[in-house]
Amino acid sequence: MLKNISFLHYRKYQRIIIAAICVALASQVQFPFFTPGFIVALSALLLPIFLYFSQDFNPLQLGCAIAIASPVFRGLILLLTHNATHAVTYTIADIIYFMLYMLIYYLLYWRLVYHNDVALFLTIIICDYAANLLEIGFLTKFHGYTMSVLAIVFTVALVRATIASLIAFIIHYFQLLIVNSEEHERQYYHFIWVASAVKSEVYFMRKTITDIEEVTKKAYVLNEHLKKTGQDDEQKMAYAIAQHVHEIKHSYQDVIKGLGDYFNDQDNVPMQMDDILRIVTSYTQMIIRSRHLSINLVVHNTVDCTVPKHYYLVTIMSNLILNGIDAIGSRRNGEILIQVSHEGPDICLAVTDNGSGISREMIPLIFKPGFSTKFDQSGDIYRGIGLSNVQTIVQEQFAGHITVDSTPQVGTMFFVTMNKHQLTNSQEVTT
Repeated sequence: MLKNISFLHYRKYQRIIIAAICVALASQVQFPFFTPGFIVALSALLLPIFLYFSQDFNPLQLGCAIAIASPVFRGLILLLTHNATHAVTYTIADIIYFMLYMLIYYLLYWRLVYHNDVALFLTIIICDYAANLLEIGFLTKFHGYTMSVLAIVFTVALVRATIASLIAFIIHYFQLLIVNSEEHERQYYHFIWVASAVKSEVYFMRKTITDIEEVTKKAYVLNEHLKKTGQDDEQKMAYAIAQHVHEIKHSYQDVIKGLGDYFNDQDNVPMQMDDILRIVTSYTQMIIRSRHLSINLVVHNTVDCTVPKHYYLVTIMSNLILNGIDAIGSRRNGEILIQVSHEGPDICLAVTDNGSGISREMIPLIFKPGFSTKFDQSGDIYRGIGLSNVQTIVQEQFAGHITVDSTPQVGTMFFVTMNKHQLTNSQEVTT
């Protein structure tokens, strides 16, 4: 990724060493000009790019590092091709160029409180031009200056500064595009994940309202019965219970209405199976990284269909995958295999992990309402819709069923069968 070109990923001293070595190596790509020992090198093109992406460290430190690295590379080569006196002179000229370049950059730009691209561009021109003039003066003992030389040196500085600035600005621009694109993608995945969780919760809240209405009805019937038998205290309590339950029902309805207005079903756009898998796996990979686990997700999908009620499918997949993540935990070489395939009129989803597995005695219990093997440090059950509700969604929304096959210390496979017509039908089933 282009964003990795930013040297902020390395520690300060590592970045300085890397930059110094790269600039010193780039100095070997050179063209002799005007006087023996003076060269037009690629390093002056590369140096501003390093400075642009590493504005947090002192340029004088980089100048000193280059002053050490440059003799190692250019000095050794010069010793092989020139006599020792010329090699030392040319190497010193090289060091003078970089030290003056960094000093001017430090004084004119780096110490500024507010940095901008125009100031950087102008500073690079001045640095390159002034450093080249001093280097020429050192090599010619300050007797080689002419108007044509000054004009050519300025043109070289202008061209190199322009090319270096354009490269740095273009890289930075694409870096911003990639970062923004990735951030938008992460936000979209997060929204789909949250929306799926909320819609599933609302679905079960609607189902709960039916139970609440039944409790309210029974409380009122009990109230009338106690009134006839003259049990005033019990009758008042039954009436109060009926009223409280009725208020709870209205609170539920207000919450459902509010969430329904925000997550409007009419705004749901059907999603391809590949996109659903991409969202679920991308978000679960973020969870794996945040927990610092060694778990690999593998996806095999042979189904090409559009799913209108994708939020329910996201909920099913995410719960089964998260169960696999919890089962693997901190084990090494963890793997979760997600397979989606056709099987006659059905579409099958299999989620297999190589985690701790489930004992034979526990398997009949895992789909019971309220059952969970996940507890936090305080002893509370982790928040989640649970396998019982996953089973309910599979049965009621997709006319399917879910089974489990597990071997302790080997792994677990959840196998979900869903009717293809129900899966691709936009009509939500209400109960």
